[in-house]
Amino acid sequence: MGNIISDNSVIKKCLDVLDVVQYRCPFHDHGSKKLLTGQAVTLLIKAQLEKKESLESVAEELQADEDLQQFIELDSIHASTIYRKLENFPTDYLKKLYQDLIEKIGAKYANKQGLPNIGILNIIDSSEISLPARSKWAYCSKDKNGVKVHTRLAILDETIRLADKIVTSTAAVSDQEATEFLVLKNLATYVFDRGYINYNLYYDWDLNDIPFVARVKANSKLTIIHEQPVEENTLIVRDAKVEVRVPKTDKVFHLRLVEYQDDQKRKYRVVSNRWDLKASDIAEIYRLRWEIESFFKWIKQHLKVVKWFNTKPDAVWNQIYIIMIAYALCAWVQILTGTSKTLWQVLKKLRLHWFKSWQTFLDALDPKPKRTSKGRRKKGKPGRPRKYPKKYQAQKIINP
Repeated sequence: MGNIISDNSVIKKCLDVLDVVQYRCPFHDHGSKKLLTGQAVTLLIKAQLEKKESLESVAEELQADEDLQQFIELDSIHASTIYRKLENFPTDYLKKLYQDLIEKIGAKYANKQGLPNIGILNIIDSSEISLPARSKWAYCSKDKNGVKVHTRLAILDETIRLADKIVTSTAAVSDQEATEFLVLKNLATYVFDRGYINYNLYYDWDLNDIPFVARVKANSKLTIIHEQPVEENTLIVRDAKVEVRVPKTDKVFHLRLVEYQDDQKRKYRVVSNRWDLKASDIAEIYRLRWEIESFFKWIKQHLKVVKWFNTKPDAVWNQIYIIMIAYALCAWVQILTGTSKTLWQVLKKLRLHWFKSWQTFLDALDPKPKRTSKGRRKKGKPGRPRKYPKKYQAQKIINP
């Protein structure tokens, strides 16, 4: 079985926080002779971190890697066994793994106060992922089957972003329907794109003192009550108090309307119930909404969320949570190491150092310079600078 895996190895340091390898589900593992839930979860988390293309490659790696066999206490497994196990995982167990890890990360950032003068932001949006034509359980339209990952991305300061809550659904579920699970009364300001336009929701959030900034359409019916002076030397076009009427009800309330242009002269209209900020701060809050687009791009690019190992309903939900656990592990390692490297740089080093010592990984993540000298300094040529450009002759070279 090879050498004994060190208690201080990178893979053990990472997965100890989950305490998952030896987990045996009392229901789904009853009578199982091979591949317990904990072993399968470990294999699949590692597969996502390493961007494996298929379950066959996961099974082949296990058969060829004695260190991995030693770590999960399993010599080999067939890809079809992992396939069946993936659709039989208890999804609630994976949800709890993800949420527990997020809470541990959040506790490390508990002292963060958000952006100066603005505070913490919670950006809400969803990412849609297609499923093959045979996956009619996720039917959305004639040309589309798919699922959504509704996400809350917290901006905790100038550099720290954390996806601290997700909700999964089929693609037919609207973004607005998921907000009741993502929007809570706390100290953060929520940020929304036009997919979340719902004046009844805005009314409830304003009534319950939940601060928000949301983009509205150019033709949204908002009655101007009072115009405020526009800040000088900014891209702000309008700052006004507006009256909003909830359609088909008698609800009427007031919001702040800020209109601004970006550097390319594109116009934006956002409403908010934050009256304490400058109009330019409101514009900056909405600009930061693109952070969640960057997060979705990172997940799809580096953890291969668009590749499904199994497209049955429970398998899809379980794979989404395994992907999010893999993302959270990268964030956890970033905290443990105290590195200034990006999540992508951390992930690349993890892939190379799974069974090496933690200290070796740290040395590779933030290597110390080997040379203290700046080397020989190049000196400029003496004399006057060239007045005319140097002329070259055509060079003929033949390599028979």
